[in-house]
Amino acid sequence: MRSLIASILVFAALMLSCGDSATEITGTLPVVTGITVDSVSSKGDTIVVIWNELTGTQIEGYFVWFKVRIEDPWMLLNTVNDAVAIHIADRSAFYTVMGYDGTNTSSDIGLSDNTRAENLSEMKQPASVRPMGFRIDTEGDSIVSGDPSSPDFHQQFTIKFDELSGERFIFPGASHPELWPGGVKTMVSSIGGFVAPALDDSISWQDSIFYGGDFFLALENGYFCRLDGLITVPDTSSLSDTLVISGQLQPMTNVRVFNQTW
Repeated sequence: MRSLIASILVFAALMLSCGDSATEITGTLPVVTGITVDSVSSKGDTIVVIWNELTGTQIEGYFVWFKVRIEDPWMLLNTVNDAVAIHIADRSAFYTVMGYDGTNTSSDIGLSDNTRAENLSEMKQPASVRPMGFRIDTEGDSIVSGDPSSPDFHQQFTIKFDELSGERFIFPGASHPELWPGGVKTMVSSIGGFVAPALDDSISWQDSIFYGGDFFLALENGYFCRLDGLITVPDTSSLSDTLVISGQLQPMTNVRVFNQTW
């Protein structure tokens, strides 16, 4: 408790004298190096940040900063004594660290690391009453379309038009193996926000969801995606609607945080 109170008092003194962002705080201590989001220890919405300890100089601890967008100012996440910090994240973010001793800090912030998801290449596909299969190319950061009735396609989700309702639905990859035999086991969810549901959340992950808007996809290999499915109005060349699917792949397996980029 005494250490926590001391950290708060130090931080308050720094804020009063230097502003409320890490870039407005300068001192004479060494810059922290090796700041890394630990992809092995980070799970779900729990992000673990590690860095190299400052040695050969007297310090009391470290300030850990984060920001959601690259243009945002740094905000204080926590003060810690060891070279590790944990963030229960509500979206992906950038992280950096400074050492401190009393009111003295590192002379600059360390080179940051981040949990930002990678954009997938946008997929455009003419709308059809026939089911369409899709899978994520995790190596090429792209969405691939194909025929779900082919055992060799291995779709991760299928979009099907329902003639009775006039609606399109998204099904997980292994749904209806008698019709779509090549599908792999995945899960889909239409829950909002920037954190995909936990794998054991049986309410949020559903047998099928309406096509249109944001949705989450849990892949069989531990990756998660946040996708957006739209449909355009007919154009003059094709005289047909077009499905437009875009989104993000979180490159760290078992991590479920995303951000808004499209």
